[in-house]
Amino acid sequence: MDFNQLRFIVEIVETGSISKAANNLFVSQPNLSSQIANLEKEIGKTIFNRTNRGVTLTSYGVEVYHYAKAMVEQYKIVEKKLLTNSNENKIKIASFGSEIINSQFFEVCRRYNKNNYEFEIYECGVEKAIEKVNYRDCDIAIIIYSDFQLKKLTQFLAAEGLELKNLFTGQMKVHISKNSPLSRRKTLSKENLKGLFHVKKSYLFEGMFGFDYELEYLDIPNNKKTILANGNKTYNDALHKLPSFAMEVDWKCNKELPSDLARIPYCDKKLTITCAMVKRKNEILKEELTFFINKLIEAYR
Repeated sequence: MDFNQLRFIVEIVETGSISKAANNLFVSQPNLSSQIANLEKEIGKTIFNRTNRGVTLTSYGVEVYHYAKAMVEQYKIVEKKLLTNSNENKIKIASFGSEIINSQFFEVCRRYNKNNYEFEIYECGVEKAIEKVNYRDCDIAIIIYSDFQLKKLTQFLAAEGLELKNLFTGQMKVHISKNSPLSRRKTLSKENLKGLFHVKKSYLFEGMFGFDYELEYLDIPNNKKTILANGNKTYNDALHKLPSFAMEVDWKCNKELPSDLARIPYCDKKLTITCAMVKRKNEILKEELTFFINKLIEAYR
């Protein structure tokens, strides 16, 4: 079996014709037919049913096509990345949104500012961040998780050949505009939040590692009035312009950042959230990434 045979299968299926496939692939029709016949002989199973009207996939052939399609698509991605005229050094990080993480990322950009550098920080939820590391679209992921998610998270990472390194922790608190009368309270209760819009950063509530269960544990009132924000600007604007609140993580940071949001404990319940790095197992981090992680730990120590 070789890659060309898989490419031939995909082209035949998607054109619906061996002759059209041969024409598109710039090979002779007898050669293409021979290649498919050789593959069927090698694996001992029939991929195509041949009739006077053309060819159709067998039930086994359908499975072969799906695998072949995945291989061809992956090849195109690799080919594009290797042959495109691009920067020599790439530093790519997937992360949840955070001003401190962004500021330390910019420190990396300032320190390693030679030519042929491409820096990227991709803001997303946990599942997407892990996926991007697994598919090598990013070098590392900075994610957050609760104690309730730890077992499922470690099992999932182990199955994907990834590993977790904890960095620091924070507490889930209520975020509310400092212009709100509620911002002057030392704690907020379920009664205080009733009737308010609940503002959520959408990517923190997506996929299998969303924080829906954590909100249930805290007994956050279900107001049936939710605003899903895809970015920090929408998130902040909603909290300032509407009677609203959000549940977010309060990280104990050495660097004071200006903020017009109050962070207030919710009732007597506490929920610890851990920030961690995800990387591929046994892979040595680039110098730039080690510098970034050390700067993060230093900021939150």
